[in-house]
Amino acid sequence: MEAKLGIHLELNQRLRLIEYQSGGGEFHFHSQIELCYVTEGEVDVLVNDRMKRLKKGELSIALAYDTHRYLPAENSRFLVLVLPPDVCREFGTILNGRTASDPFLSAGEAAGKIGAYIREIEANVERGDGENALQTRGNLYLILDLIVRNVSFEAGAAPHGGSDLVSKILLYIHGHYREDILLSSIAAHFGYNASYISGLFKSSIGVGILRYVNLLRLKHAITLLREKNRSTESAAEASGFRSVRTFYRAFREAFGCSPKEYLSKK
Repeated sequence: MEAKLGIHLELNQRLRLIEYQSGGGEFHFHSQIELCYVTEGEVDVLVNDRMKRLKKGELSIALAYDTHRYLPAENSRFLVLVLPPDVCREFGTILNGRTASDPFLSAGEAAGKIGAYIREIEANVERGDGENALQTRGNLYLILDLIVRNVSFEAGAAPHGGSDLVSKILLYIHGHYREDILLSSIAAHFGYNASYISGLFKSSIGVGILRYVNLLRLKHAITLLREKNRSTESAAEASGFRSVRTFYRAFREAFGCSPKEYLSKK
């Protein structure tokens, strides 16, 4: 299952608090920290390769670039808190590149306190105070402090200080994938060695840069091919592929079939 960049979160980085009763979005990732707090029923939460069914009063923590998704049971409710980058930046310094070895907090004192702080933030948002309220910012810091003291962390693969750069690379790719971009051109744009950019991106996102670019191009091509009177050649060219042959090869590598076969199944 391929994770999708939460591009809207990257482009509009601010405090978000959303209550869900069903669904939980796509399998996605972004540069912010995201908490899921269950208020009613049960929710299956997937963070990276870990899945757990959370019950009322339990929560999950998805750190920067952790892939995650929520699948609630019937009659369930949960709050999703996306923390703004100015708060997460100090938290990232404390972690120093470490990742959560267990991204879940069972019902207990720590989870209860975090849940209470999230409820206070919810009340501020409903009153229109939002992220500028002193109490809200205080609650965010208290939440992060509880996470630091109650979650086990282990060494991560991404170098310290790489999160901001990875976010910039992702935004650049999403803005230019239909152009003739290469690893060397991306590295030159940011002023880094190509080997460093390649290793940083793969360790943070889980796939290589060129494969990620091709996946974006393929998704765009599929959208175009679903339109009437759009030829394969036209869709491939408009999506950034240098030739139809390159498009077909990338398509088969990604989906294991031809574009025609793929579209006939959908």
